[in-house]
Amino acid sequence: MMDKTDVLIVGSGPTGLTLACELARHGIIPAIIDKASAPSDKSKAFGIHARTMEIFENMEIVEKVLTKGNICDGLNIYNRGKQIAEMRIDNLKSKYPFFLILAQSDTEKILIEHLKTYGIEVQRQTELISFEQNDKEIFAKVKNSNETNEIKCKYLIGCDGAHSTARKALNLEFKGAPYPNHWLLADLNIQWDYPMYHLSAFLHPSGVTAYFPLYENRGRLMFELPNSPIDEEVEEPKIEKVIELAKEREIKFSSITDPTWLAYFTLHHRMVDQYNKGNVFIAGDAAHIHSPVGGQGMNTGIQDAYNLAWKIGLVLRGRSPNNILESYNIERHRVGEDVVKLTDRATKMITLHNPVFNALRNKMIGFLTNLDSVAEKMLRTLSQIEVNYKGSPIVGEDWKIVHQSSFGHSPKGLEPGERIADYIVYDHKTRSTTNLYDLLMGREHELLLFTGFDPGEEDYIRLREVAVEIPKQFGDLMEIHIIKGERALPPELREFPSIHVDKNFQLHKDLGTALCSLYLIRPDGYIAYRNQPLSIECLTNYLSGIFI
Repeated sequence: MMDKTDVLIVGSGPTGLTLACELARHGIIPAIIDKASAPSDKSKAFGIHARTMEIFENMEIVEKVLTKGNICDGLNIYNRGKQIAEMRIDNLKSKYPFFLILAQSDTEKILIEHLKTYGIEVQRQTELISFEQNDKEIFAKVKNSNETNEIKCKYLIGCDGAHSTARKALNLEFKGAPYPNHWLLADLNIQWDYPMYHLSAFLHPSGVTAYFPLYENRGRLMFELPNSPIDEEVEEPKIEKVIELAKEREIKFSSITDPTWLAYFTLHHRMVDQYNKGNVFIAGDAAHIHSPVGGQGMNTGIQDAYNLAWKIGLVLRGRSPNNILESYNIERHRVGEDVVKLTDRATKMITLHNPVFNALRNKMIGFLTNLDSVAEKMLRTLSQIEVNYKGSPIVGEDWKIVHQSSFGHSPKGLEPGERIADYIVYDHKTRSTTNLYDLLMGREHELLLFTGFDPGEEDYIRLREVAVEIPKQFGDLMEIHIIKGERALPPELREFPSIHVDKNFQLHKDLGTALCSLYLIRPDGYIAYRNQPLSIECLTNYLSGIFI
């Protein structure tokens, strides 16, 4: 018999598990398969950035992640054991101003348990062999034990890593190359006087060494091995080699003991030209791999899944046309490309071995990290809160920039495709504080209606028209929230279910909403559409292009 499912996910790493959880939250029960007999017990990718923490908050698993993980709030760079730069992470403009350290195995456990709350479990020892697709469906051959079965699905998503079967079956070229030499990875106990819960990079003529904190006095050391080309065989690493390298590179330590994972490995930078063909998509390492510098890989894959899930959910629920899925490749391919380029440049910079260039690099690092503007830009980029989808075909605006000096605002505001940050607002009845992100929870789009700085009677009429008429057409697709100043609303709006006060107009100012206006927020927390001055006709025209 042929098994059937709407969505078949291949691979149960963090990307595949996030996609399965999010599809379930959006009302779609997928099948998820993995050829491994059990989840990995290795730490692998263990850094979770601020933007991913915001995603975990929306998924309602952030508290579990915080409980299990350790907060890393600083970065130190040393040259021959002496500090040349220090950068704090705790001033990042996010609710999560840090780099959370959590072994990938623990992240997967949390996601697996969360997936079980939807009644879904990973089908293990099940491998994708091949597939065929037409305009309406996909026929996937999978192997389980000694049997080969066929699964019919509407969408197939390959989250199956760097050696992705799905990518190969699509004949997508994985462009790029390996870096020329081996690296040595060691997860172990370490005693030293350097900050235990900071990321550290040790520059040295014999090679760069990176340190990542794990738990208590455990950490990961990664040694570049410039004299070990990848075309040469290497023996199994031993703890003695780790100690020898640390001494050679003038890293001061008291003890290095109890390794749980020692391995030689090579780094690659590779990228596909597109993230889908027809209704087969790829995400995470199946689409992009790169150096671990900056801890971007797992975070980028999780955000691939987060971007795709709500769109597939809308299409399969019959609320959006299938062509909305074209935006996944447009939005996420650019992000993946930027990540691969960024990590490639950073890796080449820290692995320079020319003495003159080394000296210039070290001076430049010390100078630039002391500039607040440069440090802030670096943190925004690494934390991925700067990722945006400006120019995407599914975002838009009908927006008049208003300069109003008495308002003291930024007239430009946030543009369509940008991430909206968190703010404190107040319930207009109870006066209790609420985070804006609490209003953005759930699978719906969120429509924020702003009264503006000095609303008049006509503004209130337009607000009421939107608040009453839009739910009649799109009520199951969005929630509506009125955001106002301290001025009282007219009687016909006071009983609206969600009204919040923006004290001192901070949210109004940052979004440039001097007049009665609106922002529509996508389920993934990015701005879908904005309109000023408020016009129900403009809003309806935009919504009609996105929703059925």
